[in-house]
This record gives sequence, structure tokens and C-alpha cells, in this order.
Amino acid sequence: MKWVYSIKHKTRAALLLGVVLVLVLAKNLLDSSHVSQLGTSFAAVYEDRLLVESYIYQLSEHLHEKKMLVEQSYHTGQQQQLPQQLKAKNAAILTLVEAYGKTTLTHEEAQFFKAFTQDIDAMQALENKYLAAAGAQEQVKLLVKEQLDAQHRLTKGHLSQLSRIQVAEGKRLNDESKQIIAGSNILTHFELALVVSLGIMIQMLVFASKSQISKFPQKPMLN
Repeated sequence: MKWVYSIKHKTRAALLLGVVLVLVLAKNLLDSSHVSQLGTSFAAVYEDRLLVESYIYQLSEHLHEKKMLVEQSYHTGQQQQLPQQLKAKNAAILTLVEAYGKTTLTHEEAQFFKAFTQDIDAMQALENKYLAAAGAQEQVKLLVKEQLDAQHRLTKGHLSQLSRIQVAEGKRLNDESKQIIAGSNILTHFELALVVSLGIMIQMLVFASKSQISKFPQKPMLN
């Protein structure tokens, strides 16, 4: 009958080991999922936030430089080089806008980005109007310049809103990454505690098995 008790305890030990293996496998699958989520978050921070913030900075610089070119031409009265200068700046702005548009936009960001692109078109139309008024009366030229200045302020305002969104989204992605890491740490501690507990239970079964076997009377030695 000793083998009966031995098999019974071995079966229990095997079941406990099976539970350990299933839990470890499940933990590994969860870890793989967490790593994938972290990779996605880090990629989003770089591609959709850090790069976009650099686009916004460059756009702001180009807009400022365009404004300075118009101011200089207005006060000096020299506009010979202004058309080519504005054309070069607008081409650079268009390249950045196209790059920005290929990134992943939030719903709010998409609205401000659309408004910004409309601002760019409106600004270029006013620039063309300003260039066409080069030989017009001073009052006409001043009126167009004031409209261009107002459009510049509106455009910079929408650009500032886009920059604000990058900071908010970057913080959100950072918070999500922290939550993923915290959740993974909790599961790791739980896994460790469970493995230790199951190890103790297996040891108890082994000792119980030996104790049951030792209770059976031994056959006397043959003379």
C-alpha cells in the first residue's frame, strides 16, 4: 500500500507544479503585452510629440522671420527681394506642415491643426495682397499690413495651442507608462509570493508522503 500514498502525494505535487507553470506562462504573456505597450508609448512620445514640438518650434521661427521681413520692407520701402524671401519661407513652412500632418493627431489637436493650416493659407493670400499694393497709396498698404499682422497673431495663437497639446499628451503618455510599470511590479511580487507558497506546500506534501510511508510496518528480516 505504500505506493498508493506515494502516487497520491506525487499527483498533488504535480498539480501544484502545473499551477506554477500556468501562472508563470500567464505572467510572461502579460509582461510581453506590457513591453509592447511601453514600446508603443515611447514611440508615440518621440514620433508624435517630441518631433512635433520641433516642427512647431521651426514653424514659429519661420512665422517670426516672415513678419520681420514684412516689417523691414514696410519701413525701408524696399520690396525687391521680399517676394522671393517670402516664397522660400512659405515653402519651408509647407514642408513642416506636411510632416506634421503625417503624425498621429488627437481629436483636439486635429481641430487646431486644421485651423492653423487655414491660417497659413490666409496669411499667404494677405502677403500676396501686400506685395500687390507696393505701388498703392500708403493708407492702402498700411491697411493690408495691419490685416497681415492680425492674421499673424491668430496663426501664432493656434500654434501655441498645438504646443500646449504636445505637453499635455506627453504627460499623459508618461503617466500611462508609469501605470504599466507599476502594474507589472505588482504582478511580479504576486508571482514571487505564489511560487514561494506553492514551494512550501510541495515540501509539506513530500514530508507528509514520507510520514505516511513510515507508518507501515516493515517486513521482518528473514533468518
